[in-house]
Amino acid sequence: MNDNTIIPPGSGALLVAHPLMDDPNFARTVVLLIAHDDNEGSMGVVVNRPESLIDIDTDSPLQRWIHSSAPPYTPFVGGPVEIANFLCLQEDITTTSRVTSVDIMSDVPRVGFRHRVFRGYSGWGPGQLSHEIKIGGWIVVPSADNDAFDNDPDTLWSRVLHRQTSDVRKLALFPTDPTLN
Repeated sequence: MNDNTIIPPGSGALLVAHPLMDDPNFARTVVLLIAHDDNEGSMGVVVNRPESLIDIDTDSPLQRWIHSSAPPYTPFVGGPVEIANFLCLQEDITTTSRVTSVDIMSDVPRVGFRHRVFRGYSGWGPGQLSHEIKIGGWIVVPSADNDAFDNDPDTLWSRVLHRQTSDVRKLALFPTDPTLN
């Protein structure tokens, strides 16, 4: 592990974008890893990027999922892969957050289960994520119970970094535009 890796990547871990990451898809993002295997690749969803405007038919079953989701009651941009598709991250009240095989177009949201709808997802080919972590693009940290359903996504990136106990926590204070400092 390098200095930016608190834990090894794996299902349930968070990927926190290094403040100098210049990819606009991932600048200041927090990604919840759903799956990680160096030989198979990795998949996750960005948990701190609510969709600002999205045109969804008001009669669509997708609207039921969005309007009953965890605040701010909007779909989130899960990542740049398959952006025409939606997936739902659901929390089981007896376990931890997990991705379910929910058919958003026909199933009905279950009472007592927080969920969030994502448009697209984040994906990496075999070895790609490990390489990006190794060169310092991502900081891998444990997730907290509420991260996937946080109702203040605009501050999640800095709060996740700030709660770390290593020097990584100093990155939470890194300015959005260092040239204005």
